[in-house]
Amino acid sequence: MSVPRAALAVALLLVLAAAIARSWSPGAEATADEATDGGPAADALPVERAVAAGQHWRLDTARGPVHVWVPDGYHPDGAATVIYAHGYYTDVDRAWREHRLPHQFALAGVNALFIAPEVPSGARQRVHWPSLAELLVHVQAATGVARPMGATVAIGHSGAYRVMFAWMDHPDLDTIVAMDAMYGEVETWRGWLDAGPSRRLVTVGDDTVRWTEELARELGEAVVVLERFPDDGVAPPEARAARVLYVRSQFGHMPLVTEGVALPFVLRLLPVEILPGAPWREPLGLPPLPDAGPPDSLPPR
Repeated sequence: MSVPRAALAVALLLVLAAAIARSWSPGAEATADEATDGGPAADALPVERAVAAGQHWRLDTARGPVHVWVPDGYHPDGAATVIYAHGYYTDVDRAWREHRLPHQFALAGVNALFIAPEVPSGARQRVHWPSLAELLVHVQAATGVARPMGATVAIGHSGAYRVMFAWMDHPDLDTIVAMDAMYGEVETWRGWLDAGPSRRLVTVGDDTVRWTEELARELGEAVVVLERFPDDGVAPPEARAARVLYVRSQFGHMPLVTEGVALPFVLRLLPVEILPGAPWREPLGLPPLPDAGPPDSLPPR
């Protein structure tokens, strides 16, 4: 029995419609976006897979963009809140992309909510988020990520010392990492440290060695000093337990935050769970970017 041409045409149209519906389903659209955005290939490095497995938000705010990232497996119990402030002569979008911040966060492997807000890119610019509390409330409302219940940590590179000073009045700020950011005003850093026995300060000195050494001399035996970042990336027990840690860096001012060694290392010092699915077994360091330009200029004092 032959099939009428009209019925055959209708059947073909139904098949075509089903195929179109599948191609425009939300899952298919997301997969296409991932491929367009350069999602991880089958042979991608573990850190690239970890970045892709996490969640990323770019928040457009009246005070500039804010990037937020959480690793796969994140849970609020014991998690840290890590706020990273870039230095001068860049902005947060460039730092996020060119310094490969999500890759460095993923390589650290810690259970944390990572926040990178816009901060001054020059000495004459205002501090965009003078209230750390307002920044954290905004991120919570915009992302809906469950609030971390562990330590609150601020990491500032270079000219971000001004941001660190603004945030020092936040009562829940447990740890500050001055990543080659101690441009004088040693008494301000020490005053924050002395204001609470549970506060922790990590200083890294390269261009700022004049002031990091001054603070180390003042604090004397209270400071644990590392002569360099360990070659194997493993912190000795005394460094992990130190209330004040000073690292005399073998890396230059910009490689501290671009090479993927120093930043993951200090993050692993935090009293935070290392996520079992994270690439924590990988050696520290990121492969060089193709066609990388010269490093950013150093901020003026």
